[in-house]
Amino acid sequence: MCAIAGAVLGAAFVATHRYREVAERRAERHAILDLLQLDTSATVLEIRQFLSPSRGEVIYRTAPLGGATRREIVFGLDGRLVAAGSVAASAGARREHDDRDSRDLVPLGRMFAASRRDIPAGFVVEGESRGYKNRIRFFVALTSGFDVAGVRVVEHEEDPGLGAEIATPAFQGQYVGRAGANLEALTVTKDPMPEDWRAALATFGRTPAAAWGERHAALVARERAKPIYAVTGATISSRALTDGVRETVDHFRRRWELLAPQLEGSS
Repeated sequence: MCAIAGAVLGAAFVATHRYREVAERRAERHAILDLLQLDTSATVLEIRQFLSPSRGEVIYRTAPLGGATRREIVFGLDGRLVAAGSVAASAGARREHDDRDSRDLVPLGRMFAASRRDIPAGFVVEGESRGYKNRIRFFVALTSGFDVAGVRVVEHEEDPGLGAEIATPAFQGQYVGRAGANLEALTVTKDPMPEDWRAALATFGRTPAAAWGERHAALVARERAKPIYAVTGATISSRALTDGVRETVDHFRRRWELLAPQLEGSS
């Protein structure tokens, strides 16, 4: 009886786990396309990053979003290309490769390169930083010219009504339109937010981002060179997300210079 019950529970766990994975992948793809304002015809290449401490190497594995590895690119810590090539042809062999070779690797996050009709359509980079209570995990969307197209907090444990406000569209809208070239100087201020900017941000997320941007183009142009206005009483959380966005984009830009030539034709 116990064996039967265990088998039933095991099967239920596997089914539930797979369902949750599928749902998470679907939600992730929706978030990526939404951040980049793309439709479902876009192609998304997922790039997983790992560190091999024992070999002193950084490893990139590319796959269609949610799929198994199809290509692996390896750099030394000094940026020297060590190896690049395709992984075994069958899906089963690819998953076996991922399971077998990932055990000693340290995950460094993921990035997603989107294209539409083979034309680059932007990037989404996964980042995380330490918030007031725990880690904050987020996506940063970039145009193909590395300007910020959007920021979305996907996981946090900040206090409701305080730090949790960084996960609202109104706060995240402050990052939209920031020029990649100026992100190094992006900081947080405790100064009061101008009322016209507050009113515009209150509508962010209620209308398509492109239409919102057009409607408030003058305000976006005025504010994108200014600091991020901190949530009142939650400066630590505000600064954690802002520092995380800045560092994530800086890291991505340096890595992409090395990686892009090795990815041509991978989508």
